[in-house]
Amino acid sequence: MGSPFYVGFPELWDQIRPVFDAAARDGVSHDVREMPMTVERLGFAEETYFTGNFTPVRGETGNVEGFYNAVHEITRLKIGERRREMLAAMEIPALTDPRRLRDHVIPALSKNAPDVPLALLYKADDKTTPGVTWCLLRGRVGVPDGHHLAELSPDLKSDVGIMPLLRKAGRKSITVPVDQAFDGVEWQGSGDACKFVSILPIVVTGKLHGYLVVGANPMRPVDEDYYEYISELSSKVTSLAAAILTADDIREREESLQKQLEDTNKREQLLAKHAIDGCSYLLDDGRIVWANDQYYEITKHPRQKESHYPLSFLDTVLEEDRPKAAEAWNRVVQDQVEGGLSVELRLKRDFTPPSGDPEPAIVRCHHVWYEDHSLAHAKGVMTFIADVSAFKWAEASEARRADENYEAKRQQEEFIDFISHELRNPLSAIFQLAETITTSYPTAEGMEVSNAELNQALKQNIDHADTILMCAKHQKRIVDDVLTLSKLEYTMLAVSPVPVQLPNLVQKWMKMWESQLSSSDIKINVHAHPLMKTHAIDWILCDELRMQQIFINLFTNAMKFTSTETKREINVEFGAVLKDPESSFSKEIKWARNQKELTDLTLDPDWGLGQQLYLTFAITDTGIGMTDAEIKRLFGRFEQASAKTSIQYGGSGLGLFLSQRLAERQAGAIGVASKYGKGSTFAFYVKSRRTNSPSSQATLPLRTTTNHPPPATRHHSHPRISLHSTSQVPNLDKMHVLLAEDNLVNQRVVQQQLKKAGCIVYVANHGVEALEIVRESDLWHENTGKEGTKHLDIILMDWEMPIMDGLACSREIRKLQKEGKVVRHVEILGTTANARSEQVKIAIESGIDEVVSKPFMVSDLLATMREHLSLPQRPGSGERAATGP
Repeated sequence: MGSPFYVGFPELWDQIRPVFDAAARDGVSHDVREMPMTVERLGFAEETYFTGNFTPVRGETGNVEGFYNAVHEITRLKIGERRREMLAAMEIPALTDPRRLRDHVIPALSKNAPDVPLALLYKADDKTTPGVTWCLLRGRVGVPDGHHLAELSPDLKSDVGIMPLLRKAGRKSITVPVDQAFDGVEWQGSGDACKFVSILPIVVTGKLHGYLVVGANPMRPVDEDYYEYISELSSKVTSLAAAILTADDIREREESLQKQLEDTNKREQLLAKHAIDGCSYLLDDGRIVWANDQYYEITKHPRQKESHYPLSFLDTVLEEDRPKAAEAWNRVVQDQVEGGLSVELRLKRDFTPPSGDPEPAIVRCHHVWYEDHSLAHAKGVMTFIADVSAFKWAEASEARRADENYEAKRQQEEFIDFISHELRNPLSAIFQLAETITTSYPTAEGMEVSNAELNQALKQNIDHADTILMCAKHQKRIVDDVLTLSKLEYTMLAVSPVPVQLPNLVQKWMKMWESQLSSSDIKINVHAHPLMKTHAIDWILCDELRMQQIFINLFTNAMKFTSTETKREINVEFGAVLKDPESSFSKEIKWARNQKELTDLTLDPDWGLGQQLYLTFAITDTGIGMTDAEIKRLFGRFEQASAKTSIQYGGSGLGLFLSQRLAERQAGAIGVASKYGKGSTFAFYVKSRRTNSPSSQATLPLRTTTNHPPPATRHHSHPRISLHSTSQVPNLDKMHVLLAEDNLVNQRVVQQQLKKAGCIVYVANHGVEALEIVRESDLWHENTGKEGTKHLDIILMDWEMPIMDGLACSREIRKLQKEGKVVRHVEILGTTANARSEQVKIAIESGIDEVVSKPFMVSDLLATMREHLSLPQRPGSGERAATGP
């Protein structure tokens, strides 16, 4: 902090310096667009790209004294686009394209040197020598002439070059480390040697046709993105091979048929000349005189003589294509088109593709007018039919994949733009208000300020601070919503049932808004649905947090849209029904229907065997209401009812989308009824079960402060109480706190707030300093009974710190406690932005007692600290259920 950019990031200075120079010279913001940079991460140089701008910051003198950096990394997007462009360059060839697989693959790979430092394309030949599979080298990238990897036709069973790796792969793609076999390779791209290579077998219709070997970009990690790229490359090469083999097969069959007919009469010679696959001869009235076996096999036309009536071949064509088939026939017969006429038709028989549902077979028909005066039936039409179903499916599949990739890129860019917009708007307000606060106190010499002016400035600063707090909460909500959305997309969102009484639950929720409802003068009515009493609903199982998320979203919207109206009233109705939950609501409710089949989570063992039922909620407000058109687009991702809504009332539009998905995750649904100018009713229901009161069953685990389902029991390898220690009750009004935090701003703010709350605070900048303070405190065995020794009640441990991070420090403290050098258990609260459940689990396993995710309010932190220090001494087994609000 406070160091010049070239000191903090010397490896990037030469690349970024022109931008700094230009911004300083011009005095205005300068953009960087997809700037490539080589960044060292985890010990090796990594290829990265950045987009954003550098804005000069002027001091009081008007000179440029610093820069504001608003750059974000787009490496995944950039490299993904580069790889997709490479794959798109490998076009599926037409049937008439004479080029081989290497002509489509090797040029495309060569143009993408960064991602393909090495490539070897082999064709598997098992026909030349019985019992031997020769690997014929058909193309190479990065392998010089004379290198042992450039062997033209090694035996697959030999140890030449990389034949052992090909055998290891077999028919499955693998990625393996580079060994000495690759010494001497002229690596493309950055010139650095690859650390891994991938072996991609080319398997079509169950037969091995070859291998593609590609080196991994040494300046990018081998991660999920890489394996997805390798999978798409393998699929692309296999599709190309399938298309080429199909074309080869058609040409081979045509050539075979021509050879069979070359010694027959003129009609058979004409058939051989034009044949593609199936062949037939028809009279000018459309009756089949003769056809080969392939014709009957492809069209499924009956072979019986009585089935050969005029235009009987039209009965094999799909009804929608029958007019096109009849038009082509009439043109050939009436106009006697020179050179014939071709048409593609769909048949009534199905083609079963390698993946997906069966679809109508597609054939290419070529009609040729034919006359032979030596025959009784002198005039007719020769028809040649080729089954191109597989080729057309591969072509359509490739087009669909390209559309899907484009749409995925578009959605990703839209998502980034949305998040950037939602986070930057309140950030701008935070900057401006913070600047207003810092400049509110007069600094000019001799300038006198009255107490009234100071009081006025203080009140304004408090108002500004409240606004900053509101903006920060908005940003936090956006981040939380994005995390919830991510979990919903990948079905990782856990639903944990706990026993509750519905009236008590709703009452607890309503307490959150008591002050806000009072200040906004909003009348609130809460009542239970009559069926609650009818069905004698008492204790039920539900995921309190997930239902609360939905309720908070809907109730917050109701307050927001009601607070500006003349009539301010909100009605909340809750209830429970045994079946058909939608019938318990107003018939005017329009439900947001899900296209996916819902999973009934109440069938899991955690939900017990109580009677199944549905919990129902309806929130009615007297707000602005909505039109029918606005309702239709209401539950879209990132959408609000209208553009005016966002301008007048704020919000990202993500909340209702998440509420819908959360309801569906609990086998429920969400709906709305509204009239413009009169208000709205939002309703939702989720599935549940009856249960006994908690006193008659085992205690269920509570949640951690990160809102992730915690492990049921935290296991520690250290004893909680040492035999050398003396139990001491902490003074909750004067807690002795060790704050381990490397960020000086966070450190200063939290320290000031803790001291203001009456705490004694010791500060450490990293884990090593924290351990030194522990050794100087009454926790250390050598300091027992010493006067003047620092006393410690609790430790606030940041995760990411230099020299020694928080996890390593916590593990060391627990190790010293187990060895008896730390004489009693000290509570450790982890303070971190790493809030995923997997990360929380790692922290708990490292000896941290609870994780408090950033950002947090210091008042909430103090409550958690007092809660932990109020717990009774734990037994030596070192086990305790996870705690949290």
